Amino acid sequence: MKKIFSLLAAAACVLVIGGCSSEKDTKTFSPAAFTKHDRCLICGMVILNYPGAKAQVYVKGEKEPLKFCSVKDGFVYSLQPENAKKVEAFFVSDFGNTKDAPLHEKMLLAEKAVYNAGSDVRGAMGKSILPFANKEAVEKFTKEHGGKIVNYSEVNLELLKSLKGH
Repeated sequence: MKKIFSLLAAAACVLVIGGCSSEKDTKTFSPAAFTKHDRCLICGMVILNYPGAKAQVYVKGEKEPLKFCSVKDGFVYSLQPENAKKVEAFFVSDFGNTKDAPLHEKMLLAEKAVYNAGSDVRGAMGKSILPFANKEAVEKFTKEHGGKIVNYSEVNLELLKSLKGH
């Protein structure tokens, strides 16, 4: 009897602990393809009609990512306190990737990118924040186009506001 009780208790613990794991831990996210009809969640512009790096954000409760015409708009959305707690994955297109491939195949997790903020290269919304997959690429770009190199953790609403536009 003691053995059965011990087994039942152990099974109950496994179920309780298993139920505590977050959904975020078990999901795998990938960038979705952009279509010619996709519109930016922030400004409503047709995303592929404008230059510059793009963003996608997966939020809790949605199967498809929210799409943005600029990385700046993706950050503006993600940094809002009411949205930040819902973000499950944030992807940005590598501005340094010149391969002939669909845009979504050039995306990386925003946390892994290194950024140039405020270069002379304009995006869909004017001055932009441009992501690069590695430090060497952003350093080379910054020497040619100006701006400031920042990491993901340094991007905040004040920095984005300084990039004029919405």
